[in-house]
Amino acid sequence: MAAAVGALLPLVNMGVAMLLAGYLAAGDATFNQQLFYQQLGLSGQYLTFATLATNGAIIWAVLKLIQLRRTVGWPIYLALRMPAGSAWLTTLAGLVLLLTTSQIVGALFQRPQYPEFLLQVYVTANPLFLFWIAVVLVAPVAEEVYFRGFVFVGLRNSALGASGAIVVTAVIWSLIHLQYDVYDKVEIFLLGLFFGWLRFRYNSLLPPILAHCLVNLTALVGLASTVA
Repeated sequence: MAAAVGALLPLVNMGVAMLLAGYLAAGDATFNQQLFYQQLGLSGQYLTFATLATNGAIIWAVLKLIQLRRTVGWPIYLALRMPAGSAWLTTLAGLVLLLTTSQIVGALFQRPQYPEFLLQVYVTANPLFLFWIAVVLVAPVAEEVYFRGFVFVGLRNSALGASGAIVVTAVIWSLIHLQYDVYDKVEIFLLGLFFGWLRFRYNSLLPPILAHCLVNLTALVGLASTVA
């Protein structure tokens, strides 16, 4: 079932690219379609709509697959329940620790604050407010619904158990971020472990969703400040 969701995404991305190319070509007689497709990965405008479309498709596909299983409703399956009050404090404290450590280690290794491609994506994002919504809200919710929700449940109920589910979802989640180098992938993996632990510890998907949204918000605020 998880593979079915993954197979849907390239088709959605292709559709978004074709629609955007057609829209831009209609308003610009000098539009170079070949160059457009070559530079898609750096186009903030394309990535905005692709993020909205693909993540919307992920949520739809996950809910449909859960419905087809005919076991429990999707809110129960995905653990969309309010956790204990301590979950929010743990989430915030864990994020502060991880992000602060990341900044310190990055400075020691003289890492750039943001990869060059992210700066290019941000300055070409159009409309900008929609880019913020896609990155801060839509993508985190969809990714957590899929990884720490849908996939986590399947792996936890297998021979891997909860610990295996936490590790495997973190590994896969880090690897899908193809645009980042190994260092950044390790950071993403560690965040994935934390998100998975939150999901298991509090038996709720809401803490990792909040954590993911806050990570992306923090990154985007810093990125906007750098560009400005």
